[in-house]
Amino acid sequence: MYRFWSKDVEFIKIFDLNHLIYISILVVTLITLTLKRKKVKAKSDKIRNIILVISVLQQMLLYLWYFFETGFDVSEALPLQICRISSLLGIYFLITKNKKALDIMFYFGLYAYGSFLYPSRIYPIYHAIGISFVINHIITILLPYFAYIAYDWRPNFKSFIKSSKYFLVYFVLVYFLNPIIDGNYFYLKYRPFFKEWPYYIYVPFVVIFTIFIFYIGYTAVKLISKMTKTRVIKQKQ
Repeated sequence: MYRFWSKDVEFIKIFDLNHLIYISILVVTLITLTLKRKKVKAKSDKIRNIILVISVLQQMLLYLWYFFETGFDVSEALPLQICRISSLLGIYFLITKNKKALDIMFYFGLYAYGSFLYPSRIYPIYHAIGISFVINHIITILLPYFAYIAYDWRPNFKSFIKSSKYFLVYFVLVYFLNPIIDGNYFYLKYRPFFKEWPYYIYVPFVVIFTIFIFYIGYTAVKLISKMTKTRVIKQKQ
């Protein structure tokens, strides 16, 4: 029970067995989604409901753990990590099919890729929060791809601008909130990179880098969509 639940369990290390398991689960899920894309589109609403149930159960597991194991320590337990916000936006999209919520979730969720490639303060696969992590991040990463296949969702430049503005509001909030509650939201306290940089350099760098990543995400999907459309046209000729 200690290994499954305790907050004192040691965090995983980059490219250790647990990290490789996480990456393997993501890759297998992505391949399955790609190979079965016709069935995904045909049964989109049924799959959407399954993802919704899994997402809600994952959120319940996460916050039950924070409540019973940490006494709901607000320095970590609030839904203010960017990936947790993405999860809540994803749940809202799954309930409502509101593509505007998915637009923001897509851009915010780009940080989930970083969490997978360079895990910071992540528990092992056999831990409750390790299970929560892998479910949360796989859904965050692949839900836009599911919507791309099932509902013809595409991000646009307007959504890039809007999401960048929302990120700035979010960043200002956690920047001033963290010192008050001793929080680590957006990993501003325990930085995964550039730990020696002073805040007056690190903060503008993070903001500029994030908006750059958002733009890369928008450009990548636009390029993929264009290539897919071209391939379909050639197949019909």
